Amino acid sequence: MSVRKPNLGTIHHQILDLLKANPDGLTIYEIRDGIPDIGVQQHLDKRVRDLRYYHDIPLIKRGKTSVYIYKGERSDAAADSGAISAKVRAVVLHKAHGRCQMCGRTVAEDGIKLQVDHKIPRNWGGTTTIDNLWALCQPCNGGKRDFFASFNDEQMKVIMAKESVYERIAETLKLHAGTPTPAWLLEFVANADDWQEDWQKRLRELRYPAIGMKIRATRKKNEAGRWEAAYILDEWKDLPSNHKFLIKEHERLIREGKRKGVDENGDD
Repeated sequence: MSVRKPNLGTIHHQILDLLKANPDGLTIYEIRDGIPDIGVQQHLDKRVRDLRYYHDIPLIKRGKTSVYIYKGERSDAAADSGAISAKVRAVVLHKAHGRCQMCGRTVAEDGIKLQVDHKIPRNWGGTTTIDNLWALCQPCNGGKRDFFASFNDEQMKVIMAKESVYERIAETLKLHAGTPTPAWLLEFVANADDWQEDWQKRLRELRYPAIGMKIRATRKKNEAGRWEAAYILDEWKDLPSNHKFLIKEHERLIREGKRKGVDENGDD
């Protein structure tokens, strides 16, 4: 089964330019050093893997190190028909252990029927891969489909392609300003590019004074009638271009303030 090509962003193109300018190849560390102001959360290995859908970039062993070498554009094209093979379907259902992965109801206890579904819709840029598939009961799958149908697909494609996790979360909340946005939707949006160990921390950081968004936690009932976590954006602020720096600076000042308090109390 083929997989949809990933969207490429600014960092992808910076990596590509570096590789083209260094025909003898670069290690992943040299690539990182060659991109100014890159954050530690930018997973360069994944970025290179994305580029390899479009370009021939082998990883070649040289002594004790390995280097990426740009060979040119690929002539073949990976296309995703969206069809889920029987083998992949079986793997997804096995991982679910007979439980709807949204509401938690089970086949054995609740008599539900499970359907294999794309977590992130294909028309938002989602792929037909195991990590983007899950097992849902019919009510949850239908409710999710109806809920996602209320979005503008082109807007969501733009959001999902953004490099910054903060932008993806904020823009998704903005689409539902004043109404609950399910936590699971924000989690998927946050993880669209790089896996976030604590996506909720990214959301909390949007509340920092330097950013200034007002976001509150709430709950809403899902299609199965069960309560689920959600968030409401009460006040929007445009994200500054240096929002990552401002967030880090805010946390630095907090740490320094705590250390100062300890020092003044003689507890150093």
